[in-house]
Amino acid sequence: MSHEANVEKQPSHAGEGHLVENVVVFVLIFGAFLLGIYLLNWLTLDTVWPMTAIVVLAFLAFFIPQGILGRSDTGYNLAEGKQTDEKETSAGVSS
Repeated sequence: MSHEANVEKQPSHAGEGHLVENVVVFVLIFGAFLLGIYLLNWLTLDTVWPMTAIVVLAFLAFFIPQGILGRSDTGYNLAEGKQTDEKETSAGVSS
């Protein structure tokens, strides 16, 4: 008997096998971060638009990876320790 026959396949981590997607998302989010830092140059008490743009960029920097690209639809199952590929509603509420 081979030792390898008894070894169970370990579950892959979230980003495994998605190198191009991970690089593209990193570049976009890092670009938004650098743009936010650059917008701080115009931030004064007289102008509102730089802070508005920074808040929008910060929201997108969290929302895009976690809400759109992440596993927000399976978060409830993962929080309970269930590893499944089935997609359900986030709060465990089905309609």
